[in-house]
Amino acid sequence: MQQGTLFTRRTVERHFRKHQARCPPEYREILIERILAKRWTEASLGKVVGIVASTFARHQLTDYDRLLAISGMARAEAAEARLIVSREVSDILESWRSTALP
Repeated sequence: MQQGTLFTRRTVERHFRKHQARCPPEYREILIERILAKRWTEASLGKVVGIVASTFARHQLTDYDRLLAISGMARAEAAEARLIVSREVSDILESWRSTALP
């Protein structure tokens, strides 16, 4: 028997409407699909959304991957690249938070 939680689309969509109401619809759909595709172990929906959204923002909306390519992707350089883009990722995620949509 597999361990972990599979969230329903309805539950995930409701969470986005309430907590990430300003996330662009095209990104929201990508994030929802990524959340629904995986069985999550010991993580609340809020934590899962945070993990998926920050990973998406870091890789798709910042220079993180370019920085990794420049550095050769050594562990130390990956940590440095993550640090370089961390403020930008935080700003992106904060911009998605707002008053809940109906």
